[in-house]
Amino acid sequence: MLQAPVRDVTLTRHFNAPRLAVFRAFVEPEHMQHWWAPRGFTMLSCTLDLREGGAWRMRIRSDETGAIQTGVGVYREIREPERLSFTHAWVRANGTLTPTTLVTVRFTQRRAGTEVSFHQEDFATAAACRSHADGWSTSLDKLTAYFGERKP
Repeated sequence: MLQAPVRDVTLTRHFNAPRLAVFRAFVEPEHMQHWWAPRGFTMLSCTLDLREGGAWRMRIRSDETGAIQTGVGVYREIREPERLSFTHAWVRANGTLTPTTLVTVRFTQRRAGTEVSFHQEDFATAAACRSHADGWSTSLDKLTAYFGERKP
């Protein structure tokens, strides 16, 4: 019997920081610029309309090739500091969007910091799912380093 390809990804990370600080790292461009791009990419710009129904847009550049990618979406749910949900798509060169996925991030206060459960679903292909899993994993690694390097 064939298994259906995996079309969603869940990543869990623990951060040595209070829940509110970790939540804000997901919604404030001055923090996002340090981590919200896969390894080998740099954030060029980020605009957020941080309200349910508000849009977000960011541009990232490949450090290796210089290629620029633009990600867009709409906030579905904002419950500071517990939960954040938004759509995600890439803008193609011709201006159309890739299939939209849904991202849900849960922030749980733990004794020694904050646990983040990052879930992205509704991928059109298993390959797109794997690509995003790799990208978000390295982005979350950058966020871990960011909290390790921040001064209180």
